[in-house]
Amino acid sequence: MSTGRHHWVAAPMVATPRRQVELAAAELRRQVRGNVRVWEPMARHTTFRIGGPADIFVQPLDVDELVGTIHFARAKGLPAKVIGNGSNLLVGDKGIRGLVIRLAPGFSDMHWLADGALVGAGARLARLVEEAAEAGLSGLESTVGIPGTLGGALATNAGTDTGSIGDLVAGATVLDERGEVREWSASQFAYRYRFSSINGAKVVVVSAQLRLQPAPREEIRAKLERLRQKRASRQPLSARSAGSVFKNPPGVAAGKVLDRAGAKGLRVGDAQVSRKHANFLLNLGRASAAEMRELIARAHGLALRRYDIDLELEIELVGE
Repeated sequence: MSTGRHHWVAAPMVATPRRQVELAAAELRRQVRGNVRVWEPMARHTTFRIGGPADIFVQPLDVDELVGTIHFARAKGLPAKVIGNGSNLLVGDKGIRGLVIRLAPGFSDMHWLADGALVGAGARLARLVEEAAEAGLSGLESTVGIPGTLGGALATNAGTDTGSIGDLVAGATVLDERGEVREWSASQFAYRYRFSSINGAKVVVVSAQLRLQPAPREEIRAKLERLRQKRASRQPLSARSAGSVFKNPPGVAAGKVLDRAGAKGLRVGDAQVSRKHANFLLNLGRASAAEMRELIARAHGLALRRYDIDLELEIELVGE
C-alpha cells in the first residue's frame, strides 16, 4: 500500500442529475488510478445478484486513494458507501445515490506472523481460511463457508455456531468518518453477537491484526473439511443468497423459528425462502429487490404472528 499523500481538490456539487454525476466521475478519474464507473449495476457486486445502479462506483487501489475518495465525496456533498464482497447487502432496484466504494485487490494483502496475521479488509474469507491453513495457523475455521471479506466480517462479527471473527481481533487500522487514519485496539470493537462498534462509530476497516494459533496443517484441514460438510448439509451454499437474513433471537435459531412458522418454500416472484434452510432467502434467477423485501416482510410476519418473535435483520437494506 502506498504511504504517500496526494493533493485532493474537489469543487462542491449542488445537485446530482445525470450530467453532474458524469462530471464528478470524470474529475475523480483524474485523481484515482483504480476503476471509476458511472451507473454500475449493483447486481454485479452482491451475492444476491440484485440491485440497481450506483451513481459512481469506485475501486481505490490503496489507502491514499481510499482516503482521497472519501474526502472527494465529502467535498461534493455526496453520500459514500464502502462495501466488500456485497454478501450482506440487499440493494434497492433504483440503486444507490452518490458513491459506492469497493475495496479493490490492493486491500487484500496477507502477512503471516508467528502467532497471527496482518490482513487487508478486502481479503476474502475463503482465501484467508485456506492460506491460514497452509501457513499452519488455526482459529479461522469457524468462518469457513462465509462468502464475505474480512472488513465486512469484522463489521458484523460474522461467524457460525463454532465461533466468531471478533474473537480473533488483536487490533485494526480504520478510517473515521472524516477520512482520518486511526489505530483501534481490540477493546474498541465492543463485539457481541452479530454486532461490533464499527457501524455505530461510522469507521471503515482498512486492515486488521488477527490472533491465531500454530497447529499442524493436517489437523486444520481436517477440521475445515468437517465444517464444510456440516454447512453444505444444512445450507444452500451454491444459491444466490445473502446468507442468514435474520439474526438468531435469544435461545433459538431464527431458521428453526421460520421453519416451524411455515416459511420454507414461501415465494414472491423469483424470491423464495429456501426449502433447505428457512433463514436463507434465494434469488431464483430474476428476483427484484422489491420482491425480496416483500418476502422478508412475509417471513418476519409469520414469526411475529405465530410465536410473537420480532426477528431482527442480519442483512443490510441499502439504496432506493
